[in-house]
Amino acid sequence: MAACTKPLPPPPLDAEVAEASATSAADAASADVVEAGKGNLVKLGATAQTSIIDAPWWPESGKGAKRLGYLRHGAVVTAYDRPTVNEDCKEGWYEVETSGFVCGKAVSAELTNPKVRLAPKQPDHDAGMPYRYGVNLQDGTPLYRRVLATEDRKKYEPWLVPAKPAEGEPEEKPEKSEAPEGEESPRSDKDKKGPVDAGVDAAKPKLKSFKGRGVLVRTMAHGFYLALDRSFNSNGARWWRTTFGFAVPFDRIMLQPGVTKHVGSWFEAIVLGDEDADAGDAGVAVAGTVAFVNHGFARRIEISEEKKISGGAELPKRSAVLLDGRVSVVSGVTYHHTTGGFYVRLMDLNLAHPAFPADLKEGEKWIDVDLTRQALVAFEGTRPVFATLISSGRRNPQDKERDFPTPTGSYRIHEKHVTTTMDGDVASDGPYSIEDVPWVMYFQGSYALHAAFWHDAFGNKRSHGCVNMAPEDARRLFAWTDPPLPAGWHGVFARDDASGTRIVVHEDPPPKR
Repeated sequence: MAACTKPLPPPPLDAEVAEASATSAADAASADVVEAGKGNLVKLGATAQTSIIDAPWWPESGKGAKRLGYLRHGAVVTAYDRPTVNEDCKEGWYEVETSGFVCGKAVSAELTNPKVRLAPKQPDHDAGMPYRYGVNLQDGTPLYRRVLATEDRKKYEPWLVPAKPAEGEPEEKPEKSEAPEGEESPRSDKDKKGPVDAGVDAAKPKLKSFKGRGVLVRTMAHGFYLALDRSFNSNGARWWRTTFGFAVPFDRIMLQPGVTKHVGSWFEAIVLGDEDADAGDAGVAVAGTVAFVNHGFARRIEISEEKKISGGAELPKRSAVLLDGRVSVVSGVTYHHTTGGFYVRLMDLNLAHPAFPADLKEGEKWIDVDLTRQALVAFEGTRPVFATLISSGRRNPQDKERDFPTPTGSYRIHEKHVTTTMDGDVASDGPYSIEDVPWVMYFQGSYALHAAFWHDAFGNKRSHGCVNMAPEDARRLFAWTDPPLPAGWHGVFARDDASGTRIVVHEDPPPKR
C-alpha cells in the first residue's frame, strides 16, 4: 500500500471556536479591543485541536490574519499569561512564546484539566514512528466514538451474534439488521453483491461508503491503518484507543511495528586538498559525490602504497557513501575513496546525479530527488549532508488508472505535519486509509515527502505519487528542513512562497530510439 493525499484543511475546531466566540460575544461585538501586556510565561495545554494565528484575529474575520500552524489536542506550549480580548475570542488571545496567538477557548493554563490530562498522548519526536500503529485485519471493523456494551455492538458487528438455529427447525438466513434512526447500518459480507460475469471487475467500494453516523465514526476495510494511543478494558471487552480518542475492538487490529531497517547517511563537512582536486573527475571531486551500494556483496577495501588489495567489512546494500575524489585503478578495476577512509569498487556503486539549481545561494538548504535512481540527497549549497533511497510514484503510462507519476520541477516545502491522515479512492487499488502518516512535508499540492512504515521497497517506485522515505530518514530530514516546527506544534505552514526548503525533482530523459 502507498499513500498520497491532499493536505489537511485548517483544523476543524477553528470554525467552531470562531462561531462560538462570536455567538457568546454578540452583546460585546461593538466593544473596544482590550489590549494587554505580555505578562509572565506560563504553560498552556490544548483542550482540542486548534490553530496558531499570526495576529489576534481569526483568518475568516477578513482582517488579514494568517494561520502559522496548529496544536494537536493535548499539546503543551509556552505562552504569555495576559491575553488580548476582542470580538473574535472573548476568552482572549494568548501570545505564544515562539510566535503567533492562540484563542483561550481552546487552551487551558490548568494542565490538570481533564481535557488536557486525559488527551491522547503526544507524538514521540525522537522516533521514526511517533505513535504505535495497527492494521485492520478484516472488512467491516467499526470505529466508535465511545465504548459500547456488547448488545449495542451487535448492531454494527454481526459476527458477535451467535448463528445457532432453533432446535428441530431448519437454519434460516438472518434478516438484514436495521440501524437505529440517525445511525448507519453496519457493513458485512452479507451486503456484498453476487458474482459478476467473467471479465468484468466487481465495483470497488468508495471511501465515503465507510462513513458512519452517530456513535459510529466509520467502518474500515482490510488494510486500513490506525494510530494507537493505548489498550484498555471496558464493558467486558478489550479495546484500542486511537490517537483521535476513538475506540476500536482490540482483536480486529494487529500491531504494525514497521517493516524496514533502512536508514540513510549523514555526512560531515570535508576539505579537499589540491592533490585530491585533480584526481578522477575533478568536477565531482571538488564538491564530493554521493554513491549508493547497489548489491549485497560490496566491501570496504584497503589499498596499500604497493597497490595491494585487502577486503574489510561488508557494506550493506542501499547504504550511501560520500566520495572524496581520490581514485585508484588496480589490475584494471577502478576504486573510489570515501570520506569514511576506505575504498569501494566503482562497479559496486550507483553515483548520484543531482540537478543543481542555477540560482543556488551559498550554503542554501535544498533537496535533490532523482526519480530515475530513486535517490534523495540533501545539500547545503553544493555540499551533500544527507543521502538515502526513496520510493516515488509507480509508473504505468499505458494504463492511466495505474500510473502515479511524481511531478518533476523545482518546488518549496509549503507545510509540514508531524503526522497527518492520508486516505482516498484509487481506481486500480480501491480505497485506502492511513491515520497519522509520519513526518509529512508537502511541496506541491497534495504531493509530499513522508515516512512510509508499511513497506521496505526503498530504491524502487511504489507510491501513489508521494516520495516515500524510511521513517527515521523522514524524521531527521523533517527536523532539518524549513519551515522549522516550534516546540509543541503539530504542524507549521510556510509564511511565504520562498521560506520553505527548495526541492528539485527530476529524472533522466527517455533514451532516444
